[in-house]
Amino acid sequence: MTTLPQTTAIRLPRPNNGAPMVTSTPVAGPHVGPGAVGSGFNMTGADAWRVIRTNLWLIIGVGVLSTMIGVGLYYYLLRKHASYTATGFIQIQPVVALDLTQDKQPEVNQQALAIEQRTQAQFLTHESLLSRLFSNPNQNIRETGWFKQFNGNVAAAKRALGEDLSVRPIPDSKLVAISMSYKDGKEAKVIVEDVVNQHLEDQRRMSTEKQLERGQAIKAAQRTYERRLEEVMDEIRHKVSQLNIDEGGTPGRLVPKEEELKKLIEARYEVQRNASLAKRRYDNIVEQQQNGVDPPEVEEMVSRDQDVIYFKNEVNNLDSRLGRLSHLGEEHREVQKLRSERDTMQQKLEEARGVIRTSATAALIEQAKLDQERTDSQVKELTDRINTTNQDLGQLTNAMSAYLTLRDQESVLRARLQEFKESLDRIGQSELQRDLSGVTWGQRPETPDRPSFPRIPMIVGGCIALGLALSLGIAFLREILDTSVRSPRDIARVGQLNLLGMIPHEDDDPQSAGVPLHTVIFAAPHSMMAEQFRQVRTRLQQSAALDATKSILVTSPGPQDGKSMVAANLAAGLALNGRRILLVDANFRRPEIHKVFNVANDAGFSTVLSSIENFAASVQQTQVPNLDVLTSGPKPANATELLESQLLIDFIERALEEYDHVIFDSGPMLVVSETVALAPRVDGVITVVRARSNSRGLLQRMRDEIRKLKAEHLGVVLNAVRAQAGGYYNRSMKTYYAYQNGHGA
Repeated sequence: MTTLPQTTAIRLPRPNNGAPMVTSTPVAGPHVGPGAVGSGFNMTGADAWRVIRTNLWLIIGVGVLSTMIGVGLYYYLLRKHASYTATGFIQIQPVVALDLTQDKQPEVNQQALAIEQRTQAQFLTHESLLSRLFSNPNQNIRETGWFKQFNGNVAAAKRALGEDLSVRPIPDSKLVAISMSYKDGKEAKVIVEDVVNQHLEDQRRMSTEKQLERGQAIKAAQRTYERRLEEVMDEIRHKVSQLNIDEGGTPGRLVPKEEELKKLIEARYEVQRNASLAKRRYDNIVEQQQNGVDPPEVEEMVSRDQDVIYFKNEVNNLDSRLGRLSHLGEEHREVQKLRSERDTMQQKLEEARGVIRTSATAALIEQAKLDQERTDSQVKELTDRINTTNQDLGQLTNAMSAYLTLRDQESVLRARLQEFKESLDRIGQSELQRDLSGVTWGQRPETPDRPSFPRIPMIVGGCIALGLALSLGIAFLREILDTSVRSPRDIARVGQLNLLGMIPHEDDDPQSAGVPLHTVIFAAPHSMMAEQFRQVRTRLQQSAALDATKSILVTSPGPQDGKSMVAANLAAGLALNGRRILLVDANFRRPEIHKVFNVANDAGFSTVLSSIENFAASVQQTQVPNLDVLTSGPKPANATELLESQLLIDFIERALEEYDHVIFDSGPMLVVSETVALAPRVDGVITVVRARSNSRGLLQRMRDEIRKLKAEHLGVVLNAVRAQAGGYYNRSMKTYYAYQNGHGA
């Protein structure tokens, strides 16, 4: 019985000197650079254009097919379901008052015209008009084939005509369009003419009846106003006799009293104004005194007082003397003496001002009060005289007011009678006009010679639009339903993944043809694939501190993803960069490294794990400088247990004594357990995803599995990206070789 080595604790990844391995900030947009992550499904204009270019032949094919279907549908409808539209126009002629003596007639109100257009449109489609139309024996609509198809059913004919007849006002005009579509253009023309003729007949009849009723109402009102005018004139003659009014219209008994009253009112107005000024002056003085503010008159009286002037001069003299002695300082005896005298004199000045201010304010208030009382007495006296005069003028004024009122009534009655006369004249003029209804034929319908349906632009254009919408829908549906990883954007949708680079498909790179793909960076250094592997190496150096990240595991979600090719080229790239690299084949189930470098696989990784002394003898050199390989060796029966033991830790430490980095090529992580055991014991894990082969769900499982193992995920390499229409290498491939060959702009 074989004794297995003791399983050891997980070897923690080496510190990375603070360099971030994976960012956690989502990045939107299709062109996600290395280190960017994102989540969700957001499609930009560039993505839409890529989808269109990818499905261009589908869109073109559906467009051509839609065009053919549209043309065929057009000719079918033209043969079986063609219809002709007859259109006539009625013109609104608003009834306005015409003045034959004037050259310029009144203009039509546009708002009223628009309302009239909508009103006429409602009349033309009303059921009552259609009922009168079918019951009118003078109309030809009953003789048409359109009406005969209803077998005498008038209700069905009205319903169909209401649906088929189109009435629409024409904006910014006086026209209303009436249209009818039918398979026979002549019958459509007859129907439009009959409908409009019936409407015009109804409008003329209604207008005539309204004019007659209006004229009768105006004449009755005219007779009433004439009788009232006679009564007013009798009352005016009585008032003229009472007031003794002369031929100029002036009453003889009213003028002297009016002149006297006018003078009294003017005198009272002047006295009232003086009284208002006196009261305002008194109130202002009292208010200023209450607020502690002295009126200007008080200040003037204070400033003219002799005592105040004397004390003020003394203070000024002392200030002048103090100014001359300022060089002696404030503590000098003479200065202090003058300062004391100055303060005493200033106090006397303030006391003198207070005495004068108090007496002046009291005198000013008393004078203002006397002025107010005197003016109020004058106003009362004049008011009494005015009241007496008004009593004398009472009867005369009332009589004069009644006279003037009667004169106003006379003017109003005569004006109204004149309006009635003008209205009757307008009615008479309107009866002489050609049409009383305000609606006439603007343009009679013509027999249509071209069908209104179908129209080839509408039918073919609609089919093309539907076809394009269908093809675009299919294209974008394919894009949405396709869960495979094809581009950096798909990796960003998974989220929290660092994109190290994209490797083009070998069939799209002409310089990699015939070259071993596992060493393309060495065998074809100028190829596009080699350039991309160098970019992966550079981005790995930027995203991970390689001085601390010594052991790296290269794996994939499933088989055939190209992880061995990526591991070999990454190892060769680091070796060509001057680093000592050991490439280890840790895939015991399907080893590839010995085939890639054409070396023996008798002893290898399994041999070294069994005995670390076999390390030097098991390592083999390759043609790539600084690159040695350690093949898988014989398949052990307990591979997972070996990788979980202390033997793996001892191997890594032994290998790093001679090499800068150890790169493990392992099996698919989601398939074999050896990779799961190896991942948490290395410094970093690189995931290889084959474009269009792995789904986003599989990549997400891979990410979550690495996270559960608490391994350091360095990033993702997207392999076998095709340079097809809408692909990410379609233009860059040509640009790279054109630039490399010196043909780039």
